[in-house]
Amino acid sequence: MTPLFDRYAIVDWSASNTPTTGKDSIWIAFAEREGAETRLLETANPSTRSAAMAMLRQFFRDSLAENKRVFAGFDFPFGYPAGAAAAIAGTPDWRALWHFLAEAMQDRDDNFSNRFEVTGRLNREALAFAPMYWGRPMHQEVPGLPVARPEPYPTALPEKRLAEQRTAKAQPVWKLAFAGSVGSQAITGIARLEHLRRDPEFAEHVSVWPFETRFADDLGAPIVLAEIYPSLAAIEKGEKSCLDEAQVEGLADIFARFDAEGRFGELLAAPTDLSEAERGSVLTEEGWIAGLGHRLAETTAEEPDAYVAPGSRLNYLRDPAAIYAESFRQIRAETDLSNLPENAHDLAIRLIHACGMPDIVSDLVLSEDAIEAGRAALDRGAPILCDAEMVSHGIISSRLRQQNKIVCRLNDPRTRRIAERESTTRSAAQVDLWNDVMDGAIVAIGNAPTALFRLLERIDEGAARPALIVGLPVGFVGAAESKAELVRDPRGIPFVTLTGRRGGSAMAAAAVNALAQGLE
Repeated sequence: MTPLFDRYAIVDWSASNTPTTGKDSIWIAFAEREGAETRLLETANPSTRSAAMAMLRQFFRDSLAENKRVFAGFDFPFGYPAGAAAAIAGTPDWRALWHFLAEAMQDRDDNFSNRFEVTGRLNREALAFAPMYWGRPMHQEVPGLPVARPEPYPTALPEKRLAEQRTAKAQPVWKLAFAGSVGSQAITGIARLEHLRRDPEFAEHVSVWPFETRFADDLGAPIVLAEIYPSLAAIEKGEKSCLDEAQVEGLADIFARFDAEGRFGELLAAPTDLSEAERGSVLTEEGWIAGLGHRLAETTAEEPDAYVAPGSRLNYLRDPAAIYAESFRQIRAETDLSNLPENAHDLAIRLIHACGMPDIVSDLVLSEDAIEAGRAALDRGAPILCDAEMVSHGIISSRLRQQNKIVCRLNDPRTRRIAERESTTRSAAQVDLWNDVMDGAIVAIGNAPTALFRLLERIDEGAARPALIVGLPVGFVGAAESKAELVRDPRGIPFVTLTGRRGGSAMAAAAVNALAQGLE
């Protein structure tokens, strides 16, 4: 899937009434996608909203001149709960609300704004039936605007948008001050973006997501403005000066990487669980948060619907069943299994899961009867002979229905004596100690090519014959050669192997687990 954008501007907005830098001020990360990589162009910390908009305008101007498409994300709500636009601006249309706020707001170059006066007046007049706004400095008296959330709180309009209702930590747009507030940011931010939309230099080049783009139906504009929510990504401060700086850089990287992988359009698409009525409300006046409602990554943040920052703090899906299910889904999606017999698909998926490389399927070779022979042996209670402790420990013994014995004699004192006498490895030497258990067994070799060579020698010498050989030694010396010999002449014994150098203990154990339990 072709990437949607070339450049990214991620903005942490501020409604401060004075020029401010550092924590809780405006931070902007400007980034560019170069193939699959993200190049951070600049991280800026302008002290005023006017300076921030000047930087953004120049970035947009340069990008248009260079024919670069831009995604610009802003961390404030782009809309109000259903019904608010009609109450405030006279019509249930986000454009009317944006126009009203742009006309009503005075936001000077020194960062002073009249946002409290505007919202107090709205509470007294347009919202007199439901004065929703609250939160102001205690020392600043504003008629109609209370310091704290009124009790009882008005119910004629929703307190939260649909997006906030689905995001545990999100604050309502009516809250103008104090911890976590976004109301003042929304008022000042919407007014500034509306002026940008009206500017003849940009008017024909800018679309507002999801209103004008209909979620991801029309992302053709060279500049797309969207609402983001940094808390959807678990990003830590690290060595940055403050969390705000880390978040804008982290989100720029997240979005660029999703885009490089052809998945950014999914983040911008409509969540499938929105009803028609909800979708209509979102697209008409409420807006939405980019990425909310989509589970796109192998790992997720604390929010159930999150995009995850590569290189951020540890974020991970904890449910084992969900991890396996999603892993196996991705493997099936990325791997062509058509050249394998259907009964070998589970084994192939397990092997890929163990190493993370779907391309190994092209090197997977197994005899026609390998799967049946292996499962039959396990059902008979046959022992499993392992060349390395790592193989034995990787086999999930609780899933062996017949409590099959797992045998590894690498550390048997006799093994060392044989290895010293024969000038060979302990892995190979222990094969000589399998005489009492090898008849009808499953042999799982995931480490030592010498063990596989010695096994074939012992069979040639007349030793008991195993039911199945899982020959997956790894390495540069003898690995490819030992497996080639197994394929050339399996001695009439069913086998599974991976040609070439690749293999390993985890893969050998995974093969046995697949025979025992499939993908359970």
